[in-house]
Amino acid sequence: MHHLKEVTVDDMHLTTFLIADHAEACNGKLHITGGCWDTLFASDFPTLHPHLSIAAALYVPWRATNQGHRIVVDLVDADGNSILPEPIQGEFEQGRPPGMRPGDSANLVMVFNINGLIVEKPGRYEWVFTVDGTDLGRIGFKVVERKVSTVTG
Repeated sequence: MHHLKEVTVDDMHLTTFLIADHAEACNGKLHITGGCWDTLFASDFPTLHPHLSIAAALYVPWRATNQGHRIVVDLVDADGNSILPEPIQGEFEQGRPPGMRPGDSANLVMVFNINGLIVEKPGRYEWVFTVDGTDLGRIGFKVVERKVSTVTG
């Protein structure tokens, strides 16, 4: 489920935000394998999901280039509580490449690889993407219990 607000060309906003089995950001492009899933199945809880990627493309308008910005990516449960030991945090500065003119924009791609995600219980979860304290997007998924049946002979 996407929660996107109305934006103008003067606003920094996400043009892409998805969950994938794996993704990489290379030379300004997102390389995605198994993208856009929204359900995780588990037979026991807590469960350990070995690897997933959060892929994002951020539209950065002219006025937001050449200055530092703070990014936070967090995973919250249905009650809005973080389930990560620590939110993913960092800083970025989108420079102005040669030929960029006032009014132009830049596209910044990024990937967050998550290894060993522990989910305590079935339910609804959301990845939350914020820049400078502003929520720019959320992507949700559900965790569903699915018991594995065994056949004995």
